[in-house]
Amino acid sequence: MPCRMNVNGTWSDGCIHDLSDKGLLVSSANPPAIGTYVDIRRGTLVIIGRVVWTGGRRFGVRTQDAVSIAALLSEPVQTTRPATTDRRGPAREEADRRTVASADRSRQRASAFQFVCLAIIGLGIACCAALYSYQTLAAPFDVVTGVLDAPAD
Repeated sequence: MPCRMNVNGTWSDGCIHDLSDKGLLVSSANPPAIGTYVDIRRGTLVIIGRVVWTGGRRFGVRTQDAVSIAALLSEPVQTTRPATTDRRGPAREEADRRTVASADRSRQRASAFQFVCLAIIGLGIACCAALYSYQTLAAPFDVVTGVLDAPAD
């Protein structure tokens, strides 16, 4: 079955010769090295796997998920090839920009919230220190005021 392969960002033609539950036997003009991850597409079906062996133009791919033989056979061959350049459209780029802007706003809000919390804690500590200082200094003055207000004999 003819298919398209993406290896390290480069698209090429391939041919699926054999299929098992978690693997494929594929041939290509330039087979990838062992350990390389490949993206194999037939129609709308996407198969991701890692090359586990290679021999000549053929190589074996261990897939991430089980591959359905029926699904693979029922998929039509696409008439157009995937683009060899970055396929992200303006909508995806705009979504990426919105995500970055949202993350920046979240960081700014978190920094502002942290500043407000630390300011409130600082004010609370300052108020407690002022209250304790007032009580400590007021006790001797109360004694002095009491002695001065006492009637003389």
